[in-house]
Amino acid sequence: MHLGGDPTVEVRLRPPVTLDQLIVLDAVAREGSFAAAAQVLHRVPSAVSYAIKGLEDALGVSLFDRTGRIAVLTPAGRRLLGEAREVLSRVSTVEQLASQLRGDWEPELHVVVDGALPLAPVLDALETLSRPEIPTRIRLDVEYQEGVAERFEADRAHVALHLGFDPGDDTTPFVVHALDALPFDLVVAAQHPLAGRDSPPRDLVSQYAEIIVRDSSSRYYRSPKRSFLGSQHVLYVGDFHTKRIALLAGGGFGWCPRHLIEDDLARGRMVALTVEGRASWTYQPRLMHRRGTLLGRAARAFVAAVTHQDSRTLPS
Repeated sequence: MHLGGDPTVEVRLRPPVTLDQLIVLDAVAREGSFAAAAQVLHRVPSAVSYAIKGLEDALGVSLFDRTGRIAVLTPAGRRLLGEAREVLSRVSTVEQLASQLRGDWEPELHVVVDGALPLAPVLDALETLSRPEIPTRIRLDVEYQEGVAERFEADRAHVALHLGFDPGDDTTPFVVHALDALPFDLVVAAQHPLAGRDSPPRDLVSQYAEIIVRDSSSRYYRSPKRSFLGSQHVLYVGDFHTKRIALLAGGGFGWCPRHLIEDDLARGRMVALTVEGRASWTYQPRLMHRRGTLLGRAARAFVAAVTHQDSRTLPS
């Protein structure tokens, strides 16, 4: 296209960026491949490739390095992904605001919870929102340690129940509600060699295997956290229920949420282990959601149920 009568001035008209293209970009970046994104989006892979190609044409930059099997963002792609997710977050806020103004339920409630916490109160709260007459889709992700915050941020979840979150003060970008304290006990099976030891020294304990629930964040996917007590042998498991089974089998020692092992301690199947004067540790879990982001009808009901508040007192 030429402007005016000067044939040397040429302007190329690019196609507009669409919201759907940003949704596809976010899905490919999260899932790591075009094929996986297609499954999540319920599309054929060619449709995902077409959307990304259209976005690249519209922006005039390459977003993914396609030389390998994994979809790797280019430097330009990484920068644009952040902006795309901000746009998607804003759109979600607009949708939630419209739902609130209509008095409707929000389209989706996404909750991320640390698997060390008692799940019964969470499931009870979600069950009340799973009635056929409530149209809100419920999504619950169970992660561990830093994986909770990572999932909360990457997927723009609405609410997170975090084990080790530092609430900061009123200037932080999160609204935080304290939950019931969560005690952990250091335990071994009754038949384990350490069970008969009274306050065994650390160097003796470290000769036995420690059982650890793997941190589910991508940061520790390839290089998991080391033993808390410096054990030479570490058995990594995916969740605390598996850890309890491994502990009962005498596979090692480890920290476990008290609510999971109270009956085992009472029946003598497990015994507490005291190392350097410590046999227990208490966490202060917290529920958090973003400050300035609207809580929909379902989210408000969920937060109120879990924190034992009246939903009418929660800020919207």
